[in-house]
Amino acid sequence: MKTMRLSGVSEASLLSEDNVARTVWRLALPTMAASVVQSANSFLDRIFVGRLGAESLAAVGVGSQLLFLTMALAMAVSTGATAIVARMAGANDQRSLRTAARQALGIALTLGVVFSALGYLLLPQIIRWYGLEPGADTQAHLFLGWALLGAPASFIMMGLSGTFRGLGDTRSPMYASIAATIVHVVGDYVLIFGNFGFPKLGIQGAGMAMALSLWTGAGMLWSQQWFSARRELAVPALPVMEWWRRILRIGLPASARTFIYTTSSVMFTGILAATAAGTAAVAALPIGLTAESIAFMPGFAFAIAASALVGQALGAKNERLAERFGWTAAWQSCAVMTTMAVVFYVLAEQFAALFTTDPQVRALAVAYLRINALTEPLLAFGMTLAGALQGAGDSLKAMLATFLTQWVVRVPLAYLLAFVLGWDAHGAWWAMALSSGFSGLLMIALFKHGGWKKVKV
Repeated sequence: MKTMRLSGVSEASLLSEDNVARTVWRLALPTMAASVVQSANSFLDRIFVGRLGAESLAAVGVGSQLLFLTMALAMAVSTGATAIVARMAGANDQRSLRTAARQALGIALTLGVVFSALGYLLLPQIIRWYGLEPGADTQAHLFLGWALLGAPASFIMMGLSGTFRGLGDTRSPMYASIAATIVHVVGDYVLIFGNFGFPKLGIQGAGMAMALSLWTGAGMLWSQQWFSARRELAVPALPVMEWWRRILRIGLPASARTFIYTTSSVMFTGILAATAAGTAAVAALPIGLTAESIAFMPGFAFAIAASALVGQALGAKNERLAERFGWTAAWQSCAVMTTMAVVFYVLAEQFAALFTTDPQVRALAVAYLRINALTEPLLAFGMTLAGALQGAGDSLKAMLATFLTQWVVRVPLAYLLAFVLGWDAHGAWWAMALSSGFSGLLMIALFKHGGWKKVKV
């Protein structure tokens, strides 16, 4: 029996080909728990903002997309760090592991400051692209003016999380996520509505709460590293060109994948805004995404587990075990996401009612949930196997698959179904569902091909 030690897990824990399913579940569970907490956070955030009206919901929906865009470059550092640290951990190369972790943190810190400054400079032009109605446009500016203050913290969190996950430690990011969520929820409650003697700040309070939560998560994650046996990994190193190239060669395709997804979402939102439903459709989109996160956030947990385990198995020169980790994670993800998809299909009306009292927005959100539930099993395979490829360092294929899914399939199909066939917003929902199914089938084919086993990091 071939075994290898998983760095970051207890000394008594050994990975072998006999306990693959249990190992995947053990690594996925903390991230899944954090995902559930984050989903609850999104629910409460949308509920709080929803009380301010449809314009505020649309503004936060657009703002959240733009903040997700600021994380695209941070994802490059995180993905590169996970792949390299996991490979070094599997090979027991402690010196290279330390260098990679410290370089990743230094690069994340540098990019966080630069990218955040650019965000403020380009904010007016970016929001203008959405073509929002005047009220929603103004509120988007107010929300992002405060929320962007947390962007540097998101880079720090991503850099540290990449190292933790590469080591097989998914508990530390979970604790940081829980702390950030608590701060976000409490901040929303007291700052949006002026509870407990705080000023009533409305949409600006929502932006402040988000920024505070990000800094809380980053601070807690750093402190967990600093006060552990891996203290030296919490000290950022001055980035050098060799490590810029090494980390970003793996991470930039992952960053581009996030960028492709986010920019296509901008176009998709523009299509929604141009439908007969207009603002109601744009307001229904974040409601649908928030509710659907009950299903796809656990899938993200299995993608994280697959990334770390595939990378460590390749570092230990065990390609067969790496493949087993990938497929096992994908099947477990499919089981969880399908179960949750059934839940939000059946309870779609109740979910939508939590966020809005507007009958048109509610009806569109219900349609979104029920249509997209149909392809959730394939989405599970797409998400998880993309994580496996990125853990192997083969993030370029995952990027190309995302480009095909979003720009070649989703956006043109949304236009075709919404306007040419006259299905309006419902056509856009069907385009989302069908493109998600296509993504799953494509990732299955790429993982079966096996080229990821030969990628060098």
